[in-house]
Amino acid sequence: MTRFLGRFDYSIDAKGRVNIPAKFRKAMSPEAAETVIISRAPGGCLRVYPNDEWAKIEADITSRPETPETLRLKRLLFSTISESVFDAQGRITLTPAQMAIAGITKEVTLVGQGNFIEVWDTAKCDASLEADDENFDTIFYEAVKSSVDKK
Repeated sequence: MTRFLGRFDYSIDAKGRVNIPAKFRKAMSPEAAETVIISRAPGGCLRVYPNDEWAKIEADITSRPETPETLRLKRLLFSTISESVFDAQGRITLTPAQMAIAGITKEVTLVGQGNFIEVWDTAKCDASLEADDENFDTIFYEAVKSSVDKK
């Protein structure tokens, strides 16, 4: 089972390559074949999914009824997706469009989110965490309440 946990700060190189921690690479299933899918995400960051995890997300999105909302989502999401295979140094490559979407210039932060990794511009990540930190208790209890209510 894929399990990405923790925060890692890196610099991105001029070619858009960013290191993926060995801990994250080892967490990927063999079915992913060292291939990840990079997509835009809510909050102004990117998401990195192992190929096998992305297949589940894509199947869900493409199985939804065709509505103006789902077509807009597909257009916004699929037009910016890229596939990347780890290079010899364990790096993946972000496209210029992805870097622009996330506001990434030099410093990047990777945040494990269980079955995917968020890729943030470090300053944006710090600002987002700082803003939410003051409301952690409220955020925590609302999220727990929501998951309990669904059961």
